[in-house]
Amino acid sequence: MIIKNADLTRILVISKIGLEAYNALLKLVGNREILWVSSNPFLAHKALKGQKAKIFSFNTRRFNSISLNPTNLQEILLQVSRNTSPKCAVIMSCLSELLAIHGLNKLYGFLLHLISSIEEKGGMIIGMMVEGAQSKSDEILISTLFDATLRLQERNNEVILVPITSLNRKEVKLRILEPLTDEVNLGTTFP
Repeated sequence: MIIKNADLTRILVISKIGLEAYNALLKLVGNREILWVSSNPFLAHKALKGQKAKIFSFNTRRFNSISLNPTNLQEILLQVSRNTSPKCAVIMSCLSELLAIHGLNKLYGFLLHLISSIEEKGGMIIGMMVEGAQSKSDEILISTLFDATLRLQERNNEVILVPITSLNRKEVKLRILEPLTDEVNLGTTFP
């Protein structure tokens, strides 16, 4: 999938956990260098299929990942900031876990600093929250930090990303829902 609007540097994906979700995150990245922060590197490693990326994971060095302490947001911010390069895509597939550990106030502040750090270097951030793992109000408040919020769904045996409007949070079609392998034009506003 290619994001046609280059202004979108902050994308949040809400999905049930699984390899399909991780593959969808990768398709949003395009050909950017990848820095992936995951609570468990197994699915990230499996989705990457040998593609070069730096993987940071919680308290483990499996699959040559760099170990991070999930209770220390400063450490995560420092490591990601140090390793972010221009045109880099930072995938944070652990937002639900960090929300459960730190609560909304701390995670919101952390994300403000992290997003600023990534954007200063010309990078993009793709966050992922696990559907149903947090309250709807927390999900909505976190989504305000992102340019676009997408929900991963399966329809007609295809995995698709459905944009969610920023005003009423109802799922909407963007002209035509397309499989992840095709281009999707997200634009800056939704119908």
